Amino acid sequence: MFHRTPAHLILTTGLLAAVFSIAPNFSPHGFAAEGSQNTASFETQQFFSRDDKFTLRGTVVNSLTGEPIRGALVQVYFNGQSSMLTGPDGKFQFEGLPAGQSSITVRKPGFFSEDDFQSGGSRQRMATTGPNSSPVLLKLLPEGVVYGRIADEDGEPIEGLPVSLLSQSLQNGRKTWERRHGAVTDEDGDFRIAELPPGNYYLSAGPSANPVTFPARLSQPGAKGIPLVYYPVGSDLAAAAPIFITPGKKFEADFTVSPQPFYRVSGTVAGYAPGQSVNLQLRNSLGITLPYGHRLDSASGTFRIPAVPADAYTLQADAQDGNGHTLTATVPLTVGADVSGVHVVMLPTAVIPIESHVISSRTGTDRFWEQEGVFPATIQLIAHNSGFFELRYGSQQVGGRGSASLVLQNIPPGTYGVEINPNGPLYLQSATSGMTNLLESELSVAPGSSPQPIEITLRDDAASLSGNVSVNNQPLSGVIFAFSEHASIPPRIQPTDPSGTFQIGFLAPGTYQVLAVDHPDRVEYGNPEALRKYLSKAREITLSPEQSAKIDLELVRVGD
Repeated sequence: MFHRTPAHLILTTGLLAAVFSIAPNFSPHGFAAEGSQNTASFETQQFFSRDDKFTLRGTVVNSLTGEPIRGALVQVYFNGQSSMLTGPDGKFQFEGLPAGQSSITVRKPGFFSEDDFQSGGSRQRMATTGPNSSPVLLKLLPEGVVYGRIADEDGEPIEGLPVSLLSQSLQNGRKTWERRHGAVTDEDGDFRIAELPPGNYYLSAGPSANPVTFPARLSQPGAKGIPLVYYPVGSDLAAAAPIFITPGKKFEADFTVSPQPFYRVSGTVAGYAPGQSVNLQLRNSLGITLPYGHRLDSASGTFRIPAVPADAYTLQADAQDGNGHTLTATVPLTVGADVSGVHVVMLPTAVIPIESHVISSRTGTDRFWEQEGVFPATIQLIAHNSGFFELRYGSQQVGGRGSASLVLQNIPPGTYGVEINPNGPLYLQSATSGMTNLLESELSVAPGSSPQPIEITLRDDAASLSGNVSVNNQPLSGVIFAFSEHASIPPRIQPTDPSGTFQIGFLAPGTYQVLAVDHPDRVEYGNPEALRKYLSKAREITLSPEQSAKIDLELVRVGD
């Protein structure tokens, strides 16, 4: 161990040999000659200068095979960034470094660092330099690859077909779909998608941007093309086979697809002024925008989409009114034949004022919320019904000095969860919109409506909660979830320190279910059904205003 003094670092017993092997630039001073009466005392308390420099050595290896990796970029941050590439034997060596600790990173195309899969900066890899520092072993996980060939029923390759991967992830406690990587088939129908981290993926191909065949005349049946299909084959994602990628895995996925009938969709768009540009989008049930080109006559408002495969869609139209306001409309659409007479009427999106009130029970506190242009909380509307993405609309400040206010602008019709985040030492006591209690219910915005203001009340007499986490009476680190009694309030999430101790401040008085887990990224806390099995292991506590309570928790192994 090292103990810092005003001018020296003290070197403990048994490290003299390490000084010369690890830090050749180190120059000890005042060593007693062999046989001196003071030899023992110098062996237990040797000195070196703060200006002495050290060497950091290490090796980068493939975590799967243990083989050294050449050409990996290693970076350390001792008084500035230093970088170097590993040699043929995977080794690196930084010279002239000061004693201390620094984060150390490693990167190489085709590989992932172990840090890429850690949650939280506290788990970042650290390197130590000094007279007793040891060589560093860094591991890289090899990428996964999905490749294959797409052909028609006659074995002919299909060129220019988009291929992509879908995966599910937890965002704010809810499972959402993500498009991860993509490729396009070449002239031989081949595709390759690399740089895949471990996980489950769903592979899709199509739709073709251009139909394979067009009818000779408009009176004839529609075109044919390649619709959106999922591996191994089919248009239904629920029936698709997941592809499980582990480090270094290469998975071959060949498709056989055949052209399907495409149909015509036509109609009119209304609600916009002459000269305004209208954007039309066709999205499938997952919310993925599909590349079906449309033709719109802005003068008459008539539109035509010449080739659309059979499926259920949402047709969305958007425009700007010239004053920074958005016009929008969505129409559900089921295509199984030619569809005509679709009528889309765009209406202005909603503007929702926000009114806030703070009740202060403390004297002499900094009332920051009374300053001009400062607001005690921010608000977000969260659309959970968008299928593919979780859409968030944040509050904005409008107006000039002396008349600034907080509003939610350009809110499309829909149903939203309302998330309110107090600023400073405040908590949310109530939130309403008209007769709707937003702590218990979602906010509905009707097309073309002017919703009532969101009124929030905040207070400063918050409670706090601290405690310890253990397993079999042994302290252990984890992450704390404190679930409010109000269904619409997201949980407070707080990691413990390495010894399992935690403290959560600014909690609203009320009843909480408190849970400690080892893998917070696996807790689907936005799904009441999935959460129920974990809440059965939670502890309940009721907090009063300004109370400081303590609680001990047993760590819950997620997935056990």
